[in-house]
Amino acid sequence: MAANPVPDGTSRPLGVLLISVVLILEAVALVVIAVGFAITIFGVDPVSVGGSVFMAVLLLLVASALVVMARKLAVGFRWPRSPSLVVQLFLVILAFPYFTAGDPLIGLLLIVPAAGVIVLLFSKPVVDFTVRTTGTARTL
Repeated sequence: MAANPVPDGTSRPLGVLLISVVLILEAVALVVIAVGFAITIFGVDPVSVGGSVFMAVLLLLVASALVVMARKLAVGFRWPRSPSLVVQLFLVILAFPYFTAGDPLIGLLLIVPAAGVIVLLFSKPVVDFTVRTTGTARTL
């Protein structure tokens, strides 16, 4: 399997680059939230040290997975499309309570990029870029 399936002279569609940027921004947001959980461990009255450590580690793992997905999607691998879609669907689901709780700004910050990525994941240029053939076999 090739490490970089993008053939020479093939340009990446704008949709692939936009999806990668959104995934990276989501990873950065998760790192910031993880740092917030880590800071609560050393606070005056930590609620749950174990829970804070668990959440910080979990968020850092998900952030690193988002970065890997963004990098692999940007070079043309097909597999990051499915987990990217799942993450965006979770963000759409998480956005709705913010609308009903009276904080639509956070809901919009969650739902707009997620909806954009979902639409772009199914756009023809992105699909063609990630499932094009190289030689006799499809790119993985």
